[in-house]
Amino acid sequence: MGGSATLAVQVVNYGTRSYLESSLPTVVSNAEGGGLDYEINLLDNASGENLEDLARRFPACRAFTAPTNLGFGGGHNLLATKTEAPYLLILNPDIEFIFPDTARRLLAAVTSCEAVKVAGPKLLTVAGGAQRYDHGRLRGLRAQIALRGGHSYWRETDRRREVAWVSGAALLIERAAFAALGGFDENLFLYKEDEDLCLRLRRAGGHVIYEPAVVVRHHGSVVADRPEALAPSLNYFFAKHFPNRRAQKVYAVAHQWLAYLRL
Repeated sequence: MGGSATLAVQVVNYGTRSYLESSLPTVVSNAEGGGLDYEINLLDNASGENLEDLARRFPACRAFTAPTNLGFGGGHNLLATKTEAPYLLILNPDIEFIFPDTARRLLAAVTSCEAVKVAGPKLLTVAGGAQRYDHGRLRGLRAQIALRGGHSYWRETDRRREVAWVSGAALLIERAAFAALGGFDENLFLYKEDEDLCLRLRRAGGHVIYEPAVVVRHHGSVVADRPEALAPSLNYFFAKHFPNRRAQKVYAVAHQWLAYLRL
């Protein structure tokens, strides 16, 4: 187990060490600059990349190796057992912190209200634009149609708001809430696991906050081809959460047409 850190940063690596080498220094300097009591736990998800030497560069960092590829959710579930920190900051290896106090401000978004259990930042592309689907809207007719179809409605905003979900690329969660949910659903090997986790959290009474005043850079799609990996996750997600498949498909079609009409 880790020590008495307040925040445990978790990163699951699968053939992405080159990104991690750029990401990790930004996370360390950000946490230390914000005066956080933190630790960083890295997992190589059986990709064959040794992270021990990378971890040795930073005193607060530890490296682990999974015996098999556990998937995104399974890897983070394993790392969550390696710490006693009350908060987990789940990051992709291709995330870079580009502004001061990012980790501290994200932690503040969760600790500011007892009902809030998860917070996520605004994601920027390498080109500097807003990255679509760093969150899914919760309020409004357009959002509700999308959610009832098992999909999401994204619209850029600069205002903090309660949302349906935030991206697992950068997600801070209360560890007790994470444990109460059983962590990520490991049947979702890659993609939709963040939506599933946030949906279960909201059903348990927790709130999910999107905080666009906190901004990080995300390269995106560095592990797998999205269409190929997304299909099985979608099928499982629909079967799990939408027993009335006919109604789900009707809402999904309405969502697609509204997107086509730019409504």
